[in-house]
Amino acid sequence: MADDYKYHIDHHGSLVRPAGLLAGRAGGDAGALAAAETEAVAAVSHALRRLALSAVGDGQFRREHFESVVYDHVDGFGPVTGTQPLADAAGVPAVRRRTAPDDPRATGRLARAEAAPVLATVDRPVFVQLPSPGYLAAVGSALAGPADVDAVRARGAALAAVLRAEIQALAADGVAYVALGNPLYPPLLTVAGRERLTAAGLDADAVLTALLEADRAAVAGLTVPDTFRLGLDLTDAGPLPTTERGYDPAAVDALLDANPFHRLCMDFPADPGARLPLERVKPGLVLSLGVVDVSDPAAEAVEDLLARVDPVIDERTEDDVAIGTNGGFAQSAARPLMTEEAQNAKLRLVETVARYYWGNEI
Repeated sequence: MADDYKYHIDHHGSLVRPAGLLAGRAGGDAGALAAAETEAVAAVSHALRRLALSAVGDGQFRREHFESVVYDHVDGFGPVTGTQPLADAAGVPAVRRRTAPDDPRATGRLARAEAAPVLATVDRPVFVQLPSPGYLAAVGSALAGPADVDAVRARGAALAAVLRAEIQALAADGVAYVALGNPLYPPLLTVAGRERLTAAGLDADAVLTALLEADRAAVAGLTVPDTFRLGLDLTDAGPLPTTERGYDPAAVDALLDANPFHRLCMDFPADPGARLPLERVKPGLVLSLGVVDVSDPAAEAVEDLLARVDPVIDERTEDDVAIGTNGGFAQSAARPLMTEEAQNAKLRLVETVARYYWGNEI
């Protein structure tokens, strides 16, 4: 296997579903669907390997949506009721929201079926993206008062134990990188997002603390190889919805304080005022810059992306930077602008930009 600790080229796991997979899912035949999934995963594993991506995944082809890897394998998640202002502010579609259980019990492994065929197919580091426990605990909650926040904190702690066991098992299977996705953070970190949540009656600081506690607990005390990497992914399916007035410095510091992750994945738009303030990030944390937009099928100009990234490379060492998309393609495909062809062009663009900086290291 390639010995790659840096992961200079990123995407976020979910890819546009190929036509054969969609047909298998629509047909209602479980055997045909399983065969279509196997064929699609093998094809995408080789495709990502040919693109020289730093780590390879299965496209999340076995998931109905990002969260279903947990919803399908953990008992107790139920329908949501009432309003969920934090999920609304983050732009999370209603179909992906569930109310978290007080006592979650895994019915088996969460992502082994996703990782195993990729591990068996390609000689590259394999990665898996999982929804974070803080996200799962809060995405279906009203968060209307201290009692709701306390419930999210308790459910987040219980879910952290479930996710931690799965991360530990994935590392033992040979997975090299696990990223926890939590798209609820941007409304809690940005000026506009915090104002919106305050107007809805939420205590943004208390909610942020509850999510951070859960997500950090999921990765605390792991026994994993030295080469294993953990990421925290703030993106979802394109430009973040609440960054137009910038980030709140104190909230960003709360996110970064005692950070246990090796990598932070973020949207990195053309507007400098809408970016997470990188000057607050200490050296040693890899910043995966989402410069390629998954919500727009038009390919960006390489020169424009290099101009955006150059100042970051100049300020930080090259070891602390990666190039990526600003979210997953499968979610953005619902728009429905992104085709498989456009997606692959975007992935090639990520690889092209990265080669300007790392060349033959990739």
